[in-house]
Amino acid sequence: GSEMCRRDSSWIVMCPTAGCSSGKDGIDAPDSPTPQIIVMYAPGGLGDQGYNDCILTGVQNFKKNNYEKADIYQYSPNSIEEAERLLTDWLSLAESEIPALFVVASSDYEPMVNICMRRNRLTHNKRMLLFESDNETGLPITTFRISMYGASYLAGCTAATYIAERHTSGSSKDALIVLAHEGDDVITPAKDGFIDGYKAVMPGGDVTLEYLADDWSGYISAPEAYRNMKDWATIYDFIFPVAGGSNQGIYRFTREQSTTLLTAGMDIDQSSLSKNICGSVIKRIDLILYNYLDTWLNTGELPASQTFGLKGGYTDWLLSPNYIKYTDIVGKMRHIAEKAEEENL
Repeated sequence: GSEMCRRDSSWIVMCPTAGCSSGKDGIDAPDSPTPQIIVMYAPGGLGDQGYNDCILTGVQNFKKNNYEKADIYQYSPNSIEEAERLLTDWLSLAESEIPALFVVASSDYEPMVNICMRRNRLTHNKRMLLFESDNETGLPITTFRISMYGASYLAGCTAATYIAERHTSGSSKDALIVLAHEGDDVITPAKDGFIDGYKAVMPGGDVTLEYLADDWSGYISAPEAYRNMKDWATIYDFIFPVAGGSNQGIYRFTREQSTTLLTAGMDIDQSSLSKNICGSVIKRIDLILYNYLDTWLNTGELPASQTFGLKGGYTDWLLSPNYIKYTDIVGKMRHIAEKAEEENL
């Protein structure tokens, strides 16, 4: 079984590129060469208490169960340039009998992967898996996407129910979605899902959008989000933050100031970060990766590219322990959210 992603980063053993051979040659070579798996995390991503640490949990679980069957190497590059060197070195290794899989565990690397694969083709023993991509350039690799639409739809239903309750006391303010930056395809379904779920419960309700930045720095702007909360907390009753590490600024404000405003955790169960987090949009990226690694190890091939969502249990809206009174609305709307998500994929 797999534990839910825990908030801890184990130490990662890096192996210098030169020393990445399995060292199993010579007289006592086994009947078949040991498969090799390389996992490359987002630049500086480990330790985010979210998405990247959840990937790590999946790798560690797989390693625990298959340490005799495969050699697993993990890298956490500090920059895209360093990542490009690692990938180029791997691609330029001569063809061999060793089954080799390179896991590119971040969509940040997609442009770089396109460049590297134009220079070097995959030899017959190599496979590649790229996270959160539609592979629009048609590379001979496997990709997948996780849709946050359905889980965010249920978050929207919960938010509208909370605000409707407050409305009876005449103090209702509407909902705000905080996004890292405009035009990010990975987070757009979360925004759309939340709005659709909110309006399904409160047709006349109003949802406002705010962007933290013009580019990826919107994901690491926690101080900026914290400063904005002074105003936001007086205007809104619910904030749905889809801004990576910047969300921490919002949670910090709700811990330090007494406010009735509710908010949502992202990627993993973050209910422990603030009593104002009424639920978390979770992505079981650990399970998805485990299944891909398992299939590759057993068959030599990767499952087809696909999109994962609410229906398969790979995403969910998990209510925090103090907010289980919203279990009914979430249960009632779940089927509708699943259907709406399938139409949006």
